[in-house]
Amino acid sequence: MSNNSNEGSGSKQVEYEEHVPVKSKFGVGFANAGSSLMSTIGLGTIDVFYIKIYGANPMFLAWSWMLFIVWNMINDPIIGILEERTKTRWGRRIPYLRFGALPYTLSFILVWFPFMQGEIGLFINHLLMLYVFDTFYSMIGLITFGLPAEMAITAKERNRITLFGVCFGAIGMISRWVIEPLFLAGDNPNQLVFQIVVTIAGIISGLLIFASSYYIKENLYTQEEEAFGFVESIIETLKNKPFLIIEVAIFFMIVITELLFTGFIYLFDYVFIFSELSIIFLIPALIIMITLTIYANNKIGSWGLKKVMILGGFISMIGYIMLFFIGLVNSSKIPFEIGTFGIGFVGLGLLMFMLNQSPLMGEAIDYDEIRTGKRRETTYSGVNALITKPAVSIAHALLLGIMGLYGFQQGVSVSNQPASVATGVLIAVSIVPIICIIIAIIGLYFIPLEGEEWQAKKRHLQEIHMQKEKDYLESMRQKQGR
Repeated sequence: MSNNSNEGSGSKQVEYEEHVPVKSKFGVGFANAGSSLMSTIGLGTIDVFYIKIYGANPMFLAWSWMLFIVWNMINDPIIGILEERTKTRWGRRIPYLRFGALPYTLSFILVWFPFMQGEIGLFINHLLMLYVFDTFYSMIGLITFGLPAEMAITAKERNRITLFGVCFGAIGMISRWVIEPLFLAGDNPNQLVFQIVVTIAGIISGLLIFASSYYIKENLYTQEEEAFGFVESIIETLKNKPFLIIEVAIFFMIVITELLFTGFIYLFDYVFIFSELSIIFLIPALIIMITLTIYANNKIGSWGLKKVMILGGFISMIGYIMLFFIGLVNSSKIPFEIGTFGIGFVGLGLLMFMLNQSPLMGEAIDYDEIRTGKRRETTYSGVNALITKPAVSIAHALLLGIMGLYGFQQGVSVSNQPASVATGVLIAVSIVPIICIIIAIIGLYFIPLEGEEWQAKKRHLQEIHMQKEKDYLESMRQKQGR
C-alpha cells in the first residue's frame, strides 16, 4: 500500500494512492455474492412464495413484518458490538464468516419448507423464519458491509473494494430476477423445482462465504484496542452527527430498493410480459448499466461521494417516472422490453447509490475514529441496522398494504384479480420510491465530510493506522521471542 500525495491543481477532493491486494477484494466479492444471494431471495421472495404457493393472507404477512421490526432493530447492534469485541487468532471478522456460513445456509433452506399451515400457522412460520434467518444474515451482513471501511482508508480504494462486492453481489439480485419469473410468476408456480433451485443456490452461497474467510485480510491491531461497553458504544455512535445525516439517506434508499426487489415479481404478474426476447434486451441493458456505473464511480476522486450518489438519485427518479407512465397508459400487460428503458435508469441510479453506500459509511466511521480513537466498523453496521432495518419491514408492509387497498384478493389467481391491482403495484414500486428519493437527496446534500480539510484529516488517520500496524507486529515479535 502506497501513501503518496496525489494533489491535483484546484481539486477539492485530494486523495493519496492506496492499494488493497486483489485477492482480498475477491474475498469481499465472494462473501457478498453468497450473502447477497441468500438475503435477496430469502427476505425478498418469502412473501411471494407464501402467498402464491400456500395462499397466505397478505395482511397477516404485513403484520409479521411489522412485529419483526422489534427484533430486527436490536439484533444488529448486539451482534455488531459482539463482533467488535471478538478476539481470536484469526481476527474479529473471519471466524464469523468461516463458522457462520453453515447455519446461515441451513436457515435459508428452512425458509422454503414451512412446517405450519393455515392462515395463523403460516403467519407464525413466516415470523419465526424472519427472526431466525435475519439473525444469521446480520452476523454475516454486518461484516460484509463494514469490510471496505476496515480494509482501506481512501474513498477511491474503498469504492474499488465495494465494486467487487457489488458486482459479485449482483449475482443475488440477478438470480432473483430470473428465478422468480421462471418458477413463481403466473397462475401455476412450480413449487418443487423452485425449492430444489433455491436449496442448491443456498449451498453454493454458503461455500462462497466459507471460502471468502481465507482471502480477506483484517487489521489485526484493532484487537488490541479496548472496546467500549455496549451502552457507551451506542451513545458514542449516536453522537456522530454526519453518521445520523447519512442514515436519513440510507433509510429511504432501503425502502426504495426493497420495494423494487419485492415488487418485481408483481410487475411480471400484472404489468409486464416476460419472454425469451426480454432476456435478449435484459443482458445488454445490464452491461450498459454496469459500465456507466463504473464510469461514474471513477469520477469520485474529482466529484466526491455524495455528488455521485445525488446524481444516481436523479437518474433513478427519471426511470421511475418512465416506469409509472409506461404501465399506466396501457390497459393490458405489455412486453417487458418496452419497460427495459425505465428499469435501466432505475437500476443505473440505484447501483450508483448502492456502490457508494459502504464507502460513505466509511467516512462516518473515520470521523468517529478521529473523535474517539477507536475503530468500530461492525458497531456502526449494527447501529445503522438499528436505525434503517425498520425500512425493510415498512417497505414490505407498504407493498402488501397498497395492493390490498387496490383490490388484491387472497387466494384468487393472478388472471382473476381486479385490474386495479396493477395500478396499486405501479404506485407502490414507482410513486413511493420517487418520494423517498427526494428525501434521500436532501439528506445527502447536508453531509459535511468533504473538501481539502477533511482529506488532510484522512491522510493523518492513515498514518496512524500504519503506525498501529507496525507497533502490533513488533509486539507480536517480542511475544514470540520470549
